[in-house]
This record gives sequence, structure tokens and C-alpha cells, in this order.
Amino acid sequence: MKKLIAALPVLVLCAHFASAHEGNEHIMHMPTVMPKEFDQMRNLLGTWEGTADMGDGKEQPVKAVYELTSGGTAITEKLMPGTTHEMTTIFYKDGKSVALTHYCAMGNHPEMKLKSADGKTLNFEMKGTAGIASAQEEHMHALAITTPDANTLQEEWTNYADGKKKMTAKFKLKRKI
Repeated sequence: MKKLIAALPVLVLCAHFASAHEGNEHIMHMPTVMPKEFDQMRNLLGTWEGTADMGDGKEQPVKAVYELTSGGTAITEKLMPGTTHEMTTIFYKDGKSVALTHYCAMGNHPEMKLKSADGKTLNFEMKGTAGIASAQEEHMHALAITTPDANTLQEEWTNYADGKKKMTAKFKLKRKI
């Protein structure tokens, strides 16, 4: 009887975990500690509208939507949602830092890692050729995200082709929601 009483807490705990996994209603997750730069990016959540210069000197209207996903461990950015040029970028924890994968309208998905951050600007850059066929393929190679204030967002996407810088697309956005 004493052995049964001693084993009871273990049996109750096992039954709890077994039932939690059956219906997924009670799955216990350990909180994930996110890098401070990821927490800085949470300030981007919402809808932004403004203009973009795609490297040709002409400004066009643009929209960006940032949403938190995956239990708060990833942020999606949709650029130009609902258009034929819609692109999605996923920002996520990469060890003690932040990385991104950019699903581009050019048909590739370059991966970039955080190179530097200063509280206002996050600079991402490709390391290697992850997500592209080769360094010669045209692709987005770097991204700088700057927030001069809580309601202003600037992005500079650096495009490479044939292994060198081709142009920079510049986005100027204001928070809408």
C-alpha cells in the first residue's frame, strides 16, 4: 500500500501528459526565450502603408503586414499582400540571434542572418547561398529595417545579380493599425 501511495503522484503526472497529447488541449510548452532583437521586431506587428522605390526612382504605393505566429516564435511579413508581387518573409530565432527567409516573387527564398542591430536598425545579410541556386542568381541579398519612431518604418532591400550589388529597393511606411 505504501508503494502505491508513493507511486500515485508519478501515475497522475503520466496520465496528465498522456491525456494532454491525445487532444492537444493541454500540451504544456516551455516558454521560449527570444533574442532581444526579435522582441524589438514585435514592435512592427500591424499594418503599414507608404511608398516604395524599387530602384528606378519612381515611387509606388505599398503595404506591409506583420503578424506574430508559431506560438510567438516567428513573425511573418507580407509585402504587397493581395497583389501578383506579394512576398512573405519569416523572421525567427536562430540560436541566440535572429534570421529570416524571404520568399521572393523572383521564385527563390534567400536566407539571411542578423549582422548588426542598434535598437533602431536591424541589418540582415546572406551568408553563403542558402535558398538560391548560386551566387550568380538574382536575389535579395541584404535587408536593413529602421524604425526612427514607433509609427515610421523604413526598409532597404539590396538586390544582387551576377555576384554583385544590382540595386536597392527603398520602402517608406507609416503604421495604419
